[in-house]
Amino acid sequence: MIIEEGNIRITATFSEDRTHRYSLRREWWDDDSRPTAVIIMSHASGADIVKGDLTTSVLIQNNLAALGYRAVTCCNLFSRITPDSKLDLAGDVSGFTNENNMQVTLQAIREADVCIIAIGSLSATYKKVAAYQNRLFDLLRDEGFQDKIYTISAPDGSEQLHPSSGKLRAAGSWKLVPYELPTPPPAEKEIADVSIDTDNTTKSGKSKKSNK
Repeated sequence: MIIEEGNIRITATFSEDRTHRYSLRREWWDDDSRPTAVIIMSHASGADIVKGDLTTSVLIQNNLAALGYRAVTCCNLFSRITPDSKLDLAGDVSGFTNENNMQVTLQAIREADVCIIAIGSLSATYKKVAAYQNRLFDLLRDEGFQDKIYTISAPDGSEQLHPSSGKLRAAGSWKLVPYELPTPPPAEKEIADVSIDTDNTTKSGKSKKSNK
């Protein structure tokens, strides 16, 4: 008989009113020799230091662990918490994110070995989403992060997929490939207005969860 025991350390960063989740970090191996990743998706779910969801707790963690990563920090283009996984992107989206979200995301990338772009196809459907994505990509270039940027490639060559994509789930494993941050043409380079938290503060929570 073999008994294994481990701990998953979980850290989350929220706005003071807890309507925005800026990051959710999961660390399953305490081994500094292994790399860490940031993954940027579309919008924050209701997952926190206690509640998990399919994307963060299973799809991301299992696939990155299989590739040898010891931890992941989940960030999102839109930080507003949407437990039903739906946002009204056809209307005013300025309240769906803020400058705190951008700053927390950039700091997480600075501390990680790779950054995985996994926003999905929303920017192809909604111009306002494309504007926020372009702003993020501009910031990543300005910070000199290009060499850290990767995406998940599906067997058919599709890239920039969300972790819950049917193509990735059918593949059963992830292949990370370098991703060249696209430069939009001038006509598409409008930068959306981003609301700013009035108190400019965030709140973190930490937990250790048994992995028996």
